[in-house]
Order: sequence, then C-alpha cells, then structure tokens
Amino acid sequence: MTKRMAIGIACALASAGTVADELTKATETVVPLGVVEVIGNAVDALPPGADVLDVEEIRAQARRNVAEALDLLPGVTRQNFGQRRDSLVAVRGFDSRQVTLYVDGVPVYVPYDGNLDLARLGVESLSRVVVTKGLTSVLYGPNALGGSINLVSRRPQEAFEGRAYAGVDVDRSGDLPAYRAGGRFGTNRGSWYAQGTASWQDADYYTLPSGYPRTPVQPGERRANSGARDLDVSFKLGWTPNANDEYALNVYHVDDDKQTPPYAGHAPGVSARYWRWPKWDKDGAYFISRTRVLDSADLNVRLYYDSFQNELRSYDDATYITQRRPYAFTSLYDDHTYGFSVAFEQRWSDSQVTRAALHGKQDFHRESDAVGAPWERFKDRTWSAALEHEWRPNAAWTITPGVSWNLLQSQRADDLQAGNRIVPFAVGSDVAFNGQLVAAWQVAEGFQLYAGASRKTRFPTLKDRYSYRLGSAIPNPTLKPEDSDTVEIGARGSRGAFDYKIALFDSRLRDAIQSVTLQPDACTSPPCSQLRNVGRARHRGVELSGDLALSPAWSMRANYSYVQRRNIAQPSVLPTDTPRQKLFAALDYRFAAGWQATLSADAESKRYSSSNGARVAGGFTVVDAGVRGPIASFELGLGVRNALDRRYSYLEGFPEAGRTFFVELGKNF
Repeated sequence: MTKRMAIGIACALASAGTVADELTKATETVVPLGVVEVIGNAVDALPPGADVLDVEEIRAQARRNVAEALDLLPGVTRQNFGQRRDSLVAVRGFDSRQVTLYVDGVPVYVPYDGNLDLARLGVESLSRVVVTKGLTSVLYGPNALGGSINLVSRRPQEAFEGRAYAGVDVDRSGDLPAYRAGGRFGTNRGSWYAQGTASWQDADYYTLPSGYPRTPVQPGERRANSGARDLDVSFKLGWTPNANDEYALNVYHVDDDKQTPPYAGHAPGVSARYWRWPKWDKDGAYFISRTRVLDSADLNVRLYYDSFQNELRSYDDATYITQRRPYAFTSLYDDHTYGFSVAFEQRWSDSQVTRAALHGKQDFHRESDAVGAPWERFKDRTWSAALEHEWRPNAAWTITPGVSWNLLQSQRADDLQAGNRIVPFAVGSDVAFNGQLVAAWQVAEGFQLYAGASRKTRFPTLKDRYSYRLGSAIPNPTLKPEDSDTVEIGARGSRGAFDYKIALFDSRLRDAIQSVTLQPDACTSPPCSQLRNVGRARHRGVELSGDLALSPAWSMRANYSYVQRRNIAQPSVLPTDTPRQKLFAALDYRFAAGWQATLSADAESKRYSSSNGARVAGGFTVVDAGVRGPIASFELGLGVRNALDRRYSYLEGFPEAGRTFFVELGKNF
C-alpha cells in the first residue's frame, strides 16, 4: 500500500464521521406523488411486466449513478456513446430517445436531442426506480415507444433524519483516481416536510486493464482525458394538510464538467477527437400535487421548468490548448423546456376505475458553433391526451384498455450556412394515435399471468431532424415518426423462498429511425451517418429473473435477457449498440451482526458499433465483489470493481476501467 493510498483512505474514513445507513433500517418510504400509475388503488402495486429497483439493492451493488443502477435490471443494457461520453441505456433494444425518463412523473431530458447522460445523475435522492417496458401505460404521455423509466424520490419520515457518506477509488498502483461524498437531510413535521440532498464526485482519470494495447492517443494505463467533476443537489418542500392531499415543490441543480477520452481503436475512417465539456449544467423546478376533489376522485397536477446549458470545446491535439485546425471548435447549447400534466382518476366502484391525462410541453433550443457566431434557434411543441379504464370483473381478473392522441408541432428550425447565414429548415406537424390493452389473471396466491398488446409512437427529436452533428452527419428534416406494435405475455410469482418472473415480447416497428453509415467523404468530419426511416424492424426476446433465499445467511438472484433485433426492410443495416444476450447474477452472504458480502457478475454478448459491421465491441464478463457492515455507529463498505481486470467496452475504441478498489464510510442519522 502506497503512502498516498493510505492517506486517502484515512481521509475518507475520517470525513465520513457524518455518514450512511444502518443495514437493518427498512427501505425508505416511496413518495406516492412520484408514482404515475395507481394500479388497483394501491401505490405499491406494479403494472404487469414492470420492474422495480429499490435503494437497498442499488447500495448493495455499489452502483453510484442512475446508469449503473439501471444496468441491474433484465432487458436494460448500458450504453456509452464514447465521443460524447454519454452513459445511456437501452430497454429491449430501444434507445434512450425511445424510452422516456421521469423524476416523480415529470419528464427529464435534454430538449434538443431527447437524451440525458445518466452518469451525471446521482442516486442519493431516490427511493426506487420503476421501469415499464412494452406495456407502458398511455397515461405517461408521448414518445414512450419502448417503455419508461421513473425515478421515484424519497420523502422523510422522521422529525430529523439524514445520511452522509464519503469514499475513494484506488487503482492497481495504489493511487486515488476519484473521490466522492454526499448526503441527505430531512424533516417531517406532520403537516409539512423538507429534504435536501447532494452528491459530489471528483475523478482525475480511470485506469485501463493491465496490458491494454498502447496507441499514440492512449500511451499509458491511465485513460487519456477521462476526468470528470459532478455535483448534483436538490431540495424538496412538501405540504400534507390531510391524509388524502399532498403538495410538493422540488428544485434541483446539476453542475458538471467532463472530459472525453479519444478514440483508441483501429477502425478505418475513425479518427481521434480531442473534446472537453467545461460546462454541463442542468437546473429546474417542478411542482406536483394530489388533491381529493370528490369522495371517489383524485386530481394530480405536475408543473415543471427545466434548463440545460452546455459548452463543448474541440481542440487541435492531445495538448488541449489550441483550436486552429478545421475540426476545432467551441459549441454552445442553451436549452429550456416548460410543461404540465393533469391527471384525473375516478373510482366508480371497487371494480371500475377511469383515468384521464393531458400533457403539454414547449421545447426551446439555441446553439452556436463558435464564440461570436450566430445563434441558431429551434422550437417544438408537444401535446398528448390519454384515457384509460381499469375493470375488475372479479377478484382474479383485471382488464385495462387505454387510448391516446399525440401531436408534435415543429415551430422553428434554423440552418446555419457558410458560417454566417441562417435559412429556415422545413417545419410541420405530425399526429399519432396510440392504444393498449392489458389483461392480468391472478391464478392463485403468489402467481399471476398477464398479456397485452400496444401501439406506441415516437416523434423524432430536433437533433434527429436538423443536426449536422458537428460535421459527422447529414440532416433529415423529412424524418417521420416511428411506430411500434408490441405483444407481450408473462408471469410472475413466488414458491416458497423462490420469487420469479418471465416475459416474452415481440415488437414490430414501422418507419424505424436508425443511423445509417455513409461514405466518409459525405461529411466534413468523418465517420459519416444519417438518421433515416429505414422501414420495418423487429425486436423480440425473452426475460427471465429470479430471487432465491438459500438459507437465512445465503441468497442469490439472477436475470437473463435475450433480445433479437432485425432490420427487416434492410438486413444489411445492422442494429447497433445493444448486445443480443445479457446475464446478471449475484450471491449474498450475511454474517456476523449486520455484515453482508456480495459477489456479482455481468456478462454480455458482442454488440455492433457501426451499422455496416466494421466496428464491433466484443462480449465480456465483469466480476464485482464487496462487503459492507456496521462499525460502531457507522457503515463501512469495501470492494472491487472488475475484479478480474477484464478488457471490455460498450463502444468499440472506448475501453472501460480495469480493476478498481473502493472504500466508503457512511452514517445514518
């Protein structure tokens, strides 16, 4: 152990005298306001086919951000778009533009491209994560083509409660590439509550697996240009005047800067780019409420405002100093959105419930490709109206039909030509009608079967239609919406100490939008691509998951996903950025008083990084291990990520970190 390593661990332990939770403490209470669906009038009930991830499992697996946490679920695969260093996820092969993201039912995204770097979002403020897939309710609003992800926040339960933590990462050499800390403090005074949360990380670099091949742009074991600084803070204030009504205001601030490691592969036509993001900031506020308007009806209102500021600098070379060459630039984004949703639920009887929702939002995007260059402006407006009815003909059956109407109004799109002249792109409107029917049968206690069919639509984003992608793409203003017809059947249940779930699904896409690789000389900054409605595509597969308590001390859980994506209209255009097979397995051992050891493995098959098959990220298996438990009034966590020091990547040419140890200390108040 080096001196620097010893000092760093000692500092982490000392600074956490104010830190994390006791293992025996029950999972934090979910905020009912954050749940979109209220199935059977029970907040904790899940819609058929949904997966839930609670905060205890996130901590047990030492997942530090939303991207890492979601990777624990079946059918959800992590993606790393290396040149942007965006950590995203795909759900059953549907990418993050096709899967809507919410915080307490409020949509959160970057208005221009519809994506959001999930590695920039901490998990400290969360109570649980709910992922719905092919049978996502129409009440969620537009663009949930492949499903939805709802991050449900916590609500304090005690007069004073809190959690704080601090930790460090340690590489093979005993150096400390990253430090992190955070906490949560709240109060519940009966008729009102308040809570503040924060998480911070400072990473100088990450270390590649031992023996990773050296290249001119990656000459050492420390990944070039891989630092990041992340700060995520939020504050919530709620009022609960009675048992039925609740009103909450939440404000948040995400302040990040990140570096982008250069391409380190060998594919022809793909060159290294030297990018840094000195500014990646997201600020916003939302108000959510639930009001009992009649003895048998509730009104839920959500109002929100969100802004996003972004600065990207491209440099001449690995010195990251000059910007003289043609591909060097400074790009500025200034986005914001505001919107609302109103949902009404009428309970006619114990067997009949009707729900209706209306959504509206206005997106604004401004960008400049150089300091002093003209600002380009873009505007979209989106509407959605939905109606859903839940019918329980008897105690065993639930039948839920739903329909929705969605409208996209493109209002403005500027095209900057010759660096100083703005001309308008073509704009227009698109309408989509969606529908869904789901039936669930409670065959016996602890065993449910379900089946459903849905039609969903996604409107292309502003970036999909109008972006040159910094010279690496050709815009497509005539891009049409993509539609998906999905059929899913499944079962979930428990038998003794064994809980299980299975789902079979088949999604058929029309006018599917996919990046098509073009000749490099078609763009000014190759590689070159264009988003197109390539016609018909199909996603089908199976998900299996199970939890088994072997004894009071031993338990295990695992999930497996098989997702086959086919481009039916153009078989030569290969599906990108998702593996066909994925397996996660974990073994837990509880020993001593409150101590737990966890051994887990993630395994994935290969994935294509380009639609012509020239770039491939190979399959991999990554093993993690950790132990955590109480020391006096604190909780100590120790572990190792990528314990076998395997070489792997989610995108060809952008390798992930090698073996990394971590130490974390926490305390619950």
